Amino acid sequence: MKKIVFILCMSLAVTMCASPCMAKQKKVTYKYKASNKTLTVSGKHLRGKGPIGIFDAYYMPTKYEYKWSSLSGKVKKVVLKKGVERIGYNAFGDFGKLKSVKFPKTLKRIDDYAFCATPIPNVSLPDRVKYIGKSAFDMDGEKGGIVKLKLPRKLKSIGESAFRMNKIKEVVIPADVENIGADAFQECTSLKKIVIKSKKIKNIGSGAFADIVTDAVFFVPKEREEDYRKMLLGRGVSTPEETQIIAQ
Repeated sequence: MKKIVFILCMSLAVTMCASPCMAKQKKVTYKYKASNKTLTVSGKHLRGKGPIGIFDAYYMPTKYEYKWSSLSGKVKKVVLKKGVERIGYNAFGDFGKLKSVKFPKTLKRIDDYAFCATPIPNVSLPDRVKYIGKSAFDMDGEKGGIVKLKLPRKLKSIGESAFRMNKIKEVVIPADVENIGADAFQECTSLKKIVIKSKKIKNIGSGAFADIVTDAVFFVPKEREEDYRKMLLGRGVSTPEETQIIAQ
């Protein structure tokens, strides 16, 4: 009988502890270290408060206030702790001095404008990310941008203007991608090699690869060569007469 009571007490104690522990894990917290200009953020879904202003320009997002918004002109490195699953709307937009982001393996989604006008030269996204939102890494005319890009293995959707105006030289579209939004890689003027591994793409949006290197080369799966050729040369690229498409 004493043993049963003891077990029940222990179960109750664990239950009482579990709730605040889980709440603590979900709470968004941050710490800024001025000595190395590093911002460390933890939480599950990085949400902002807002909007704090409306902008009329076509590509300018509505601004949302985050706890770390005032540090946008200082931070050079962002560390997202394990447990972060979603980066919210405009979470690190206009972080003009940001040069490095450490993404956690737990990350699943990057929302619209998350890193808009933020010049990160190397972006390597963890394999669990399935969705990259509209203008998530759009440089929007600012200097710098992504030079080396690694897309997630489980990625399904690349949003409209997601990587517009970056300095990417080559990109591999993973095997699970189903959608490439309009203007996704528009004005990536260094982009010369595009390897499409996915056989599942249903849509390549208008201008998805417009204004990239004139003689850019696309490598596509043999099984979908005809479909992808129509998508790309129909409206995906701006120089169909010079674009090369090679089946492999």
